[in-house]
Parts: sequence; C-alpha cells; structure tokens
Amino acid sequence: MNIIIVGNGQVGSALAAALGEHSITHWKNDLDLLTVEELKKVMPDAVINAAGKTDLKWCEENAREAFRSNVEAPVKLYQRILSLGTPIRFLHCSSGCIWDGPYDEHGMPFTPTHPARPAAYYSWTKAACDLLLLNENPSMAAILRPRQVYSASPTPRNTLTKIRTYPKLIQTPNSMSSLDIIIKTIRHCLHSPSDWNGIWNIYDVGVTTPFHIGELLARAGLRSMPQAFTKSELDSFHKPKRVDTVLYDERFERLIKPEPLEEVLVRTIDRYSAALK
Repeated sequence: MNIIIVGNGQVGSALAAALGEHSITHWKNDLDLLTVEELKKVMPDAVINAAGKTDLKWCEENAREAFRSNVEAPVKLYQRILSLGTPIRFLHCSSGCIWDGPYDEHGMPFTPTHPARPAAYYSWTKAACDLLLLNENPSMAAILRPRQVYSASPTPRNTLTKIRTYPKLIQTPNSMSSLDIIIKTIRHCLHSPSDWNGIWNIYDVGVTTPFHIGELLARAGLRSMPQAFTKSELDSFHKPKRVDTVLYDERFERLIKPEPLEEVLVRTIDRYSAALK
C-alpha cells in the first residue's frame, strides 16, 4: 500500500518505523502544505494523521494555533483527500482525553458513542475535529482515540517519561494505550475490507493509576518511590485541569484483542529501562 503518515511526534515516528512493509511517505511538514498536488504525487491508499498539538498548557496559552493545528488543518486535509474522488482511507489520531471522568455519571467507562465532555481546551479541539471529520464523510474516516500513550522509547511525550518526573502521583483509575496496540489497530484499519471506519477507543485492557505506574518505575530503579495525593489536591493547583478517563470499546476488544495492561506495562518498562542504558 502507498501510505502517507503525517506527524513527526511520538506516534507518527513510531508508525513510520513500524509500517515498513508498505511504501511510506513520512510527511513532517505542516498539514496545510500537504496540498492536492502533493497528494496526487503519491496517490495514497491511506493517509494517517498523527500530527497536532498535545500539550494542555500550551494549547490554553496558544488557543488560535491549537485550533488551527487540531481542528482546521485536519478537516481541510480530509476535504482535499475527498476531492480527489478516489477511495483513500483517512485514519485520524484523536484522543481519549475528550471525556472528563474517570467514569461517566453511571460509573461506567466511556464508549465511542458517549458524547464528549471536555475539561480542557485541548480536549475540546480534539472532540470538535472528530465531529467535523465524520460530518464530511464518515465512510472513509477512522477516528482513533488512545489514552496516555506509552512505549519503550524514552521520548519526552512518553507517559512513562512524564511520570518519572513527578514526586507525587494520584491514585485515580485511568486507561493507557501502548504504541504497540495503536499500531496493531491501525494495521487492522488499513487491511480490513469493511470493519475499519468510525470511532475506535484504543487501550490495553484494564485500568491503572499514575501512582501505580510510579511504583512500577521505582521498582525498576527508574525513579524514587512516589508519594500519593488526591485528585482534588492536584486540581487545586494544576491548570489546566488534568483529565482522567477509563475507556471501553466492544468492537475494539473483539477485533483487536488487546493484552492486559499490567502485563504490557511490566514488559514495556523492562524495555524502557534497557533503552536508557
């Protein structure tokens, strides 16, 4: 397949490396520069958008640019793809952070059909983009919603790297998404003849807490043992508000068959530790 991967961050770079069995064009420039003419040069079978602004504080302080990057540019790119008149799949990396939980009002995890309830401007941009993309043409778009992405690569955006830096951590339930399960889901979306589009919640099965991840990192010798504090204590000074979310997706679990989170975490932390040596 001819695939354009947009974005040079944690997810985009990992996808470009992992999908080497295909003909990959790794687009590292702005989405607005991926014009119709550039698309025609490749005539891709699929475009994967992993670009965007993800830092919550930065998005609050740079609201106009965050809106352009996270909403306007992806929607305009999808419109250009549709204008070519050929069946090109568009896989858009969104976020499970569009829900402020960790659970809904009934104490249940958030599913793909739950209405968004953003608690931060970043979350609002991701939710708005999802709706606008599906409004354009839902049949040729897949919306991928991971949560707290982590991997064995010690990069700044890796959730494991972030948690190493915080002396105090909350014990609030959350979902997490390994890069491996994101890649597995995207492979399914690329190759499935029919069941690939629409919204996907992407996660490793089970829940954990930032505090427990800190404990696992401490046992691996990668930080000191964390101190616990409450979510209300964190919210009293952390602006914008931290989002906590637990995800569920029946279709995802049935088709992708994700592994248990605790097993993947332990295995990934071992590889992460080795990468630091």
